[in-house]
Amino acid sequence: MSEQPPATQSTQERFKRGATDANRFFTYIADFVGFTAEDAAAIKDARFVIEKYIPRIVGEFYAQLLRFPATRKHFLKPDSTIDQEYLEMRMQHQVGFWRRVAHANFDQDFTRFVDYVGRAHTSKGADPSVYIPQRYVIGMVGFVQHHIADALSTELREVDPDLERRATKALDALMMVLLEMFSRPYVEEGDTPSDEQRPNVDDDEMQQLAKFTYERDLGIARSITYHDVLVGNVSEIAEGERRIIDVDGLSVGVFHHRNAWIALHNSCLHRGGPVCTGELDDDTLTCPWHGYQYDVRTGQLLLDGESHLESYAVDVRDGQVFVKIPTFVRDTIEVDLNHTHALAKKVVGMVQTHALSEGEFYLNELQPGQVRRIMLNGKPVALYNIEGKFYATSDICTHAGGPLSEGRLESMNIVCPWHNSCFDVSTGAVTCRPAKKPVQVYRVVVADGVGRVEQ
Repeated sequence: MSEQPPATQSTQERFKRGATDANRFFTYIADFVGFTAEDAAAIKDARFVIEKYIPRIVGEFYAQLLRFPATRKHFLKPDSTIDQEYLEMRMQHQVGFWRRVAHANFDQDFTRFVDYVGRAHTSKGADPSVYIPQRYVIGMVGFVQHHIADALSTELREVDPDLERRATKALDALMMVLLEMFSRPYVEEGDTPSDEQRPNVDDDEMQQLAKFTYERDLGIARSITYHDVLVGNVSEIAEGERRIIDVDGLSVGVFHHRNAWIALHNSCLHRGGPVCTGELDDDTLTCPWHGYQYDVRTGQLLLDGESHLESYAVDVRDGQVFVKIPTFVRDTIEVDLNHTHALAKKVVGMVQTHALSEGEFYLNELQPGQVRRIMLNGKPVALYNIEGKFYATSDICTHAGGPLSEGRLESMNIVCPWHNSCFDVSTGAVTCRPAKKPVQVYRVVVADGVGRVEQ
């Protein structure tokens, strides 16, 4: 690749002199960093913004180059004045390159073109006397990436935030691919990607292992185990059907969808609604409480690509479906109970030695104006401390099932966090709609620093 091309060759013909395996290399790196066809489409959709800002970005980039002696020297004449003709030629190439990127047609011609551009900065290019240190090439990509991201934010944040997110994510991945291709001529280490078949990797297991490793590094987890929970026979859950299971208080939805098995935490990221019981239209799962939508295949929240429902590995064997539920075993924390009790006595004037039963709570753990949730006979109960007096109601709003314990106290009223229904906590009566039915109230008995909720 170091020989000089014939003088009669056009620029486009020289571009095609890029390495013959450039397309294969581009495809491999794109796959490795996760640059997809959807990403290419997002860049193309945003090209009207990118092209609008290309002249400004290129101008700012070359102004930056001229500020530093190490890069300025490449644009000087023998008399140390700026070689404007050469500068304009370099700008023309930059503008053309980034316009080509914006059009997102990443075919074989493009990849060989990128390879040629990378080699042009080294002695392996058309002019062996040219050598630009790799750090400046990396700096150029980072500079342009930062400014394009700013442009997308400026133009799209208010009018099309989804396109801004998709295009920014896509350009981040593409820039990693371009950096790898530009860096390739500097090293040529012979690690050409292999065509051998790639092994299958269980993503869920990797996620669980990463969580365990993170917690172990913090010193809060010693080990992680999995236990198989039987969902049922394959024949019992037909294609397109689902089953909700409960594992020690953890609700999981198991879907038989598009000939695959998927297990998701049955708790909406918005307000904890039973999302896995919602309507499934194609790949979109809609929470029945407030309409938040997810991609059932991945658990991804459609409004925010960075948020996901917790997922669990599913194993099908001998005609039965199992979900692998992780269990973390945490390090034991040594506590001096005598010191703890003495400190508690000093602070609150009592020692909490009473072993709580279901429906009981320590009075000093619920201060005036606070609300908390406990369980009574398997049902959630909301507790209230109003000026030192304790009240209890069902935690379930009679309008749409909202959690009253997450609401706000206004005098003697609890306001539901979902639709602002109001209830008098002493009587359960509705004090403002949309609720129409009163909420159940419970008697609270207080003795020796402990409260007890009774039916």
